[in-house]
Amino acid sequence: MGERDKIVIKKLQDDLPLDREPFRQLASELGCSQEEVIQAIEDLSRRGIMRRFGAVLRHHNAGYIYNAMVMWEVPEEKVDEAGAYMASFREISHCYLRETPPGWPYNMYCMIHARTEATIARIVTAIAEKLGVKNYKIVNSVRELKKTSMVYF
Repeated sequence: MGERDKIVIKKLQDDLPLDREPFRQLASELGCSQEEVIQAIEDLSRRGIMRRFGAVLRHHNAGYIYNAMVMWEVPEEKVDEAGAYMASFREISHCYLRETPPGWPYNMYCMIHARTEATIARIVTAIAEKLGVKNYKIVNSVRELKKTSMVYF
């Protein structure tokens, strides 16, 4: 990865201006055209360096005040199906498979963000029924303590 790539990534970590041409300022700072900035972003994506480029929604401010982490005990042979199914819900922002330490049954985790507790319950029930998972725990968020994006450079 070259220095220009690092500069583009560093600049993209900041908020973009709400403007018809959001890459104009970055292009000016880099001494190139907006098209070249867009090509650099596409190249970073194509090379697998940058997986995703998008807006970050502050879900609490948007009315999604019910948040829960759900811990699941999913049989090894069902983890791919489970991950794909969980990812199909727009309310689920994160889904992870983790190693299980001795005495701890849960190997999959997901974060659900919703406007109502009933929506969280509906999603959890749908997942449990579809996958036949009986052992899971819902851990509701009490308070958000930190909400930041990763900073790489």
